[in-house]
Amino acid sequence: MISRLLEPRRSSLIAIALGAMQLIGSSSVWAQYGAAPSQTGLFFDDLRDRQKAEQAATKSGTRDGDVTYDYESGVYRSNEDSEMGQRSTDYQSAREVARPAVRSGSAAYSARTVGDYTNYAGQYASPTGFFAPTYISDPFLNGRRNVKLGPINVGFGLYQGFEYNDNINRSGTDPISDVISTSLLNIDANYQITQNNRLSISTAVGFDHYFEHPELAPYGSGDFVLNVLPGSTIAFDIKAGPVFITVYNRTSVRPAARNDFALTQNQVFGVMQNDTGVAANWRINSAWSLAMNYMHSFADPLQEADSASTAPVDDSQNFGRTTDSISGSLSFSPNGTWTAGLEGGVTSLLYNGGFNNDASLTNVGSFFVLPIGKTTYIRLAAGYQNFEFDEVRRVAGGGFPVTANLAPKTNEDNSDLGDFYYGVTISNQLNSRISHSLSFGRESSLNVTSNFITSNYINYGLSVIAWKGSRISMSGYFEDAEASGGAYAQDLTQYGMDLHVAHRLSSKVTLGTGYHFGRTDTDAVGRSATRGNFDQHALNLDISYALSPKCNLSLGYRFYMTDVTSGSGNFDNQDFEQNRIIVGLNYNF
Repeated sequence: MISRLLEPRRSSLIAIALGAMQLIGSSSVWAQYGAAPSQTGLFFDDLRDRQKAEQAATKSGTRDGDVTYDYESGVYRSNEDSEMGQRSTDYQSAREVARPAVRSGSAAYSARTVGDYTNYAGQYASPTGFFAPTYISDPFLNGRRNVKLGPINVGFGLYQGFEYNDNINRSGTDPISDVISTSLLNIDANYQITQNNRLSISTAVGFDHYFEHPELAPYGSGDFVLNVLPGSTIAFDIKAGPVFITVYNRTSVRPAARNDFALTQNQVFGVMQNDTGVAANWRINSAWSLAMNYMHSFADPLQEADSASTAPVDDSQNFGRTTDSISGSLSFSPNGTWTAGLEGGVTSLLYNGGFNNDASLTNVGSFFVLPIGKTTYIRLAAGYQNFEFDEVRRVAGGGFPVTANLAPKTNEDNSDLGDFYYGVTISNQLNSRISHSLSFGRESSLNVTSNFITSNYINYGLSVIAWKGSRISMSGYFEDAEASGGAYAQDLTQYGMDLHVAHRLSSKVTLGTGYHFGRTDTDAVGRSATRGNFDQHALNLDISYALSPKCNLSLGYRFYMTDVTSGSGNFDNQDFEQNRIIVGLNYNF
């Protein structure tokens, strides 16, 4: 298998040039849908927010036409000089820094999300919702469409970037450089078919091209690597009396990285993820509502492993899988302020290969949401998870099957799960300039080298507007994770911090710089002797210039370093440094 970690979508997100991301009304931690209750809760939060937005758009109509950014007020304004979306003082902008494909280039993955292909497995909450692509051509547009084609409202954003990367294979002994082109088209369109029926599409799709070494692309060996970014969705929204129904298909085609340095240090493979489902939210009366969702999902790796490889964790086909999930959320809000409810779901899990074990996954729990005024949001959730996995195949003599060099063909893990989970999120807007959020909890989710992994985690984010045109974003995380067992299981403890400072010099020029530090300590719990500790450092510098109200030019520099401080097993020559220079042009039609 490939022994490199090409940063996913490495230049794709530079187009979000130093802007604050939109606030998505939930800060739950991402993990696998159907396995981890946090993502199930996040899905229903996104669904409710989506239906509120659809109702508002239906009543008021969707504005279109030219918009310009007003630097003095910090909002977009239409030709009629009305607000087009309020700039958010969002702590999520701090979290972007630690995401694997944004700004700093850090690989601060979260153990509890390593098996999730619906988003990037960062330490912090996703900056976008389930029905929204990760890449946004213009974060200030706030969902407004800028072109009207008959009855269809369409928003287009085009990004073209070129990157010089001096170590695309992330090697400490034989670095290879290349120039990479990235083209992305962002589309956000809707068609109001009737008063109660609405068809919409939201996607960012494009190509990467490696000029010198296309064979080192994350998947495929052709001249162009297709990217369809997570959250790309076609959806049909229906209102039938008190019931809102959303039929959707959500697709992504992208690199999927494994950053577990204790196992396969730099593994990357392409994966196609497709989620098809139908969700409904029934407002039973003024106090009670019931939401349900059925989803059929499959993930298929796009590149075969090297046939000469004998290590099963290097086989990309081990990560292909199919799930069918049914989940529900019953909520009670008697006065429209606090909300209490029950949530749960059941999932059938089937893997394509024989390394990991098929399973039946269930979870059930309760949640409580308490807004305090307009400045504080508290969400509590707790419950029980039960994972039942098929038993590992054994040979006639009673042992596990092995290959010729004694590498196991299965994960050798016969563990099942019966454990509690909980999650607490507290978000607070201290004033117009300062916002912050604290999240902590315990949760189990699917792993890629054992049946599952259980994590205790905490993270904190802070965003401050210290002076006019500025944003200082700080965040930190800690995670203690235990794998269920098997031949390659690793326990780990990791912590880190992120800092980003942006300053808008004028209505046309924005500067920014960021730094990430992360430390990971791993320990073998299976029969593998591999263990080790490593640090990660990342630095970024950015400048963005607005050529016109619709077009901006950006220039960025990235430095990334991994330092293995101690280890045994396959840690030889894993230290490396990487420098990247990126220039990008973003145009909103």
